[in-house]
Amino acid sequence: MDIDHFKTFNQVAISGSFTRAAQTLFLSQPAISMQIQALESYLKVSLFDRSRRKISLTKEGEVLFEYTQRIFHLFDEVQSVFQDISKLQVGRLTIGATGVMGTYYLTRFIQRFHERFPGIELEILTGNSHHIAELVASGEAELGFAGRSVIRSQLQQVFLHRENYKVVVGRDSPLAEHSTREMSPAQLLEAPFIMREKGTRMRAKVNSWFKRHSANIAPQNRVTLSNLEATKRLIGSGYGVTAIPYLAISDELDSGDLVELRVKGFNLSVDYYLVCHSERSLSRAALGFISLLYDDSPDNEWGQFPELLENIFRNHR
Repeated sequence: MDIDHFKTFNQVAISGSFTRAAQTLFLSQPAISMQIQALESYLKVSLFDRSRRKISLTKEGEVLFEYTQRIFHLFDEVQSVFQDISKLQVGRLTIGATGVMGTYYLTRFIQRFHERFPGIELEILTGNSHHIAELVASGEAELGFAGRSVIRSQLQQVFLHRENYKVVVGRDSPLAEHSTREMSPAQLLEAPFIMREKGTRMRAKVNSWFKRHSANIAPQNRVTLSNLEATKRLIGSGYGVTAIPYLAISDELDSGDLVELRVKGFNLSVDYYLVCHSERSLSRAALGFISLLYDDSPDNEWGQFPELLENIFRNHR
């Protein structure tokens, strides 16, 4: 389907005339007719009753017209909201984010947000996914960026990003030789395993993975660190092994300071979500931040964030 076909249909339905629609859209009447015929062929229905002097919508056409009205109203609303956003001068925006999202994912958006809206004060609160949901629910944070948590009735979570995890060691670690040949989960447990703190989604996933792939329910020789940068420094010194987001170590892997291990059956990832309150209107500053997510979508296509756009703008217009 081509969005221009829907625009043409919508205009013909509004004007009640192929000729007037052609004039409004600056197209020839044959072009209008071809687009309507293509749309009817695709949907396998007749959209207009052409048996009378003045065309009218069929029952199927009336159904489609309801949808096109909603679609183009949403587009107009998005354009209007973003025009208002561009006028932002002063304000404050508080965002809650997990360690991974706050430290590695959001940094490029924070810089661009400040460049676009230098008068908006931005505060980032950090915590695990459950804590971020609590911040948004209580109103302490307007937007949250976190893993999926038990959904509260007043919160909505929109999928945003999938992050793959890598098993890594320092380049001087004895295990570094497994960068070229696969190792078993049992071999992975020969070194101290650096774990995230209790309550984090990744710690639970790692424990679950070891339970499925080895005789041990969880690594017994482990060190718990809540700070990713401290984990990277400890691993980089040659001590221990860890599973860590690729986003956090891409530079170290490129430089060779850290080495990825090939572990049989290891394929863990975590999904991250944009969290907001469904019963409170978002500020223009919050919508401005969301607009950066839209700008960052591949090829700048609305289709990359359909759920985000529909949910956010429907509830916060």
